[in-house]
Amino acid sequence: MDMYRKHWQDIGGVLAMVITGSLALFGKRLSRPQLFSALNLVAMLVHQFEEYRFPGTFPGQFNGGLFKSDKPDRYPMNTHTAMVVNVGFFDGFYLLPMLFPKKVWLGLSPVLLGFFQALGHALLFPRLVGARWCPGALSAMFLHVPFGIAYLRALQEEQPPTRSDWIKAILLLPLFLVVGVVVPQQLLKDKESPYRFTEEQVGPYGRDGGDKN
Repeated sequence: MDMYRKHWQDIGGVLAMVITGSLALFGKRLSRPQLFSALNLVAMLVHQFEEYRFPGTFPGQFNGGLFKSDKPDRYPMNTHTAMVVNVGFFDGFYLLPMLFPKKVWLGLSPVLLGFFQALGHALLFPRLVGARWCPGALSAMFLHVPFGIAYLRALQEEQPPTRSDWIKAILLLPLFLVVGVVVPQQLLKDKESPYRFTEEQVGPYGRDGGDKN
C-alpha cells in the first residue's frame, strides 16, 4: 500500500497510455460519446500526473500557498488523502460514463468539471496562491476542454441531453466535490501524518514549513 500511495500517479500515467492505445485499436466499437468519455478519463489521469509528478508541485501550492500551512508536506492534504481523493473518487467519477453511457448526466458532469478545472488551474488558483502557473493547467486546457467539447458535440448528434440531464449533471457536481473531496480532506487531515509529500512536490512552499523526514 505504501508503494502505491507514493506512485499511484505514475501508475495512472501508464494506464493513460494503455487506455489511449486500446482506444486506437478498438475505439470503433464504442459510441462517440463513450469514446470521448474514455478520453476524458485519460485526460484526468494525465492531469493527476501533471499535478503530482511532473512538474508535480500542486501539493505545495495547495497546502502552503492556498492554506498557508506551516507543515505543507503533510497538512491539510497528505499523500494518503491525495490517493483516496484522486483514485477513489475522481477516477471513479470519470469511469462511470464509460460504464453507463446511456446515463447522459453521468457524462455531462465530468465534462463540466473538466471545464472548471481549466478555469481554476489556469486563472483562479494561480491568483489565490500568488503563482504564475499551476500544475494541472496544461492538461485541463489542452485535454479536458477539447475532449469535453467533442463529447458535447457527439452527444448532440447521437443522444441530445434533456433538461433533466443538465439539471442532474449540475446537481451532481457539487455533491461529488463535497463527498469526494471535502469530506475525505476533513477526515484524513493530520498535522502529524506520516504520509508526507516529497520536497520536490512541496517545492518552494516547504522552505519555511514543517520538519522533513
